[in-house]
Amino acid sequence: MSYDPAVSHDQNFKMLFVENPWDAITFAIPQSARHFKHAPEIEPIREETIKSFFAESFVRMDVPVLAKYDEVAFVFLLEHQHDPYSFSIHQLARGVLFLQEQYKRDVIPIVYFPNASSKSRAVPRELSCAFLGKRYLHFTYAPVFLKDLPAQKYVKSRNLVARMLLPFMRYEEEQWLEVLDGGIQGVFDMVAETEGQRRGKYFDFLLQYFNLGMEKWEAYRAHKQKHKRSEVTDMINTILKQQGWNEGKIQGWNEGKIEGKMEESRDLILLLLPKRLGSIPTKLEQAIRNAHDLNRLQAVLASLLELQSWQEVEQLLNAETKA
Repeated sequence: MSYDPAVSHDQNFKMLFVENPWDAITFAIPQSARHFKHAPEIEPIREETIKSFFAESFVRMDVPVLAKYDEVAFVFLLEHQHDPYSFSIHQLARGVLFLQEQYKRDVIPIVYFPNASSKSRAVPRELSCAFLGKRYLHFTYAPVFLKDLPAQKYVKSRNLVARMLLPFMRYEEEQWLEVLDGGIQGVFDMVAETEGQRRGKYFDFLLQYFNLGMEKWEAYRAHKQKHKRSEVTDMINTILKQQGWNEGKIQGWNEGKIEGKMEESRDLILLLLPKRLGSIPTKLEQAIRNAHDLNRLQAVLASLLELQSWQEVEQLLNAETKA
């Protein structure tokens, strides 16, 4: 799913990490779970660095937690970066240094990247300073590049964070139903029935990030009814109603997606066609900006390399389209 600055992804992920810190840690660094016989005691700690003077700036961290296990303790810093181009390894390092100084503990930083792969040049992996063969600084962290992970590996995971993050992982289009079911079934299996509000909140998380059309939700409900999981379909119906997914909202949601595609098509036409045909006539430019038929706009784009005149563009915009 692409980055949308209008959506508060930070709060969505923070909610997930705050409520399931050990799952978030062991999903990112699974080897940590093998070194403990049971989960440590987790305590949330201050999210902002303390200022010595009012004029100083501070660093706001996502989810720092203190993990106590028998006689030892560690600090884990769980961060989320939905837009990889906004990631600052220097800011992360400042947060780690603050935590280490404040709590006198080893600090393990973890950063989740929903929209970046391990090959992304936008994401620096380490900081290093050296001179004359001597290294004066080395800083790194544990990155989680969700786009690189195969969703099928986690559809039956007993880690709730892994199941909730399935929408961001890699899977083929024909696997959508299996992956969706893995996420939703994970909520029903690992969140108690008595925690109805929490179930609804996590379902809403999946609803947003799977970003499916209603035809697929109907297909999924039919699939669950076929397999006699009535409690799942009943819960889905209830939560959809609670979230306001009535016919009017569904129609508006679908119309919004279509309008977005039309706007993108209009922008591409106005950008690319003048490079091929020269200055665009004012009347035709206005017609393109006012065009509200997605099929006609896409027909213009599909014929981009063959068009020889603005008259041909006008003909495509006014052509009859199949229903």
